[in-house]
Amino acid sequence: MLINKKLADEFLSKYKAVMAFINKGVCPDGIEEYASIRPLIFENTDDIESGVSDIVGLDFIKSIRSGVCGKFVFLKKYHKGYVLQNIDSGKYYQVAALTTPLEELAGEYSIIDTAILPYANQLVCDGLVISHGVSIGKNIAKEIRDGYWLAKRSRELITNV
Repeated sequence: MLINKKLADEFLSKYKAVMAFINKGVCPDGIEEYASIRPLIFENTDDIESGVSDIVGLDFIKSIRSGVCGKFVFLKKYHKGYVLQNIDSGKYYQVAALTTPLEELAGEYSIIDTAILPYANQLVCDGLVISHGVSIGKNIAKEIRDGYWLAKRSRELITNV
């Protein structure tokens, strides 16, 4: 499930501006460099707000403040979006992708680094998906899948922040 191309382009333009600001005015070179800078976004929201809010807008800054960055288990694509489980909190998120389907970036039930941000009335994966090449075994995958269904039934599946 991809978001509208125009919205994806707007998101990426703003995200790149924030990344360049964090990187002392220089756009990072390649996905690895972008991914290495990404955690700094969530650690420096006050600096970002004072430095680029006139470029990206306060709503985008608010999205960053509400975002979650870290390690996730990518379960799979479901009817309404991709489901990720945050490894640290155990929470489940239903997200949309920006320009590339997540299943093209990582295998089902694999561990990835990414960030989730609210944008355009939905949660989106920031597109910087770093796969660790680690897949979850069948028994643990079943536990994670059962946890997802429990979260969905109990309305604890996070679809917007």
